[in-house]
Amino acid sequence: MPIRRGILCERCRRVYFIPPSGKSARIHFDRVQGEFRLHCDPPCNGVVQFHRAALKPYSIANESRERGYADIGQCQVILRR
Repeated sequence: MPIRRGILCERCRRVYFIPPSGKSARIHFDRVQGEFRLHCDPPCNGVVQFHRAALKPYSIANESRERGYADIGQCQVILRR
C-alpha cells in the first residue's frame, strides 16, 4: 500500500493527500499567513489552515492515492516510534 502525507478535515473526516509533485488543486500555501490552506470538497466546503508539521503519513489504497483523498476509515495513520 502506498504511503502519502495528508491532512484531516475534522468537519467531514476526510484525509487529503499531498501528491508526489507537491501540487494540489485543494491545498495552497498562503504567503501572507505563512501557512497552508485546504479547501475541502463539497458538500463540506470546509477550510483547514495548517503548517507543514501537521501533515501525517498515511498508508492508503491505490484508489485513494489516485483520487487524492480518503475517508478516515479507508486509510491508516503511520505512527512514529
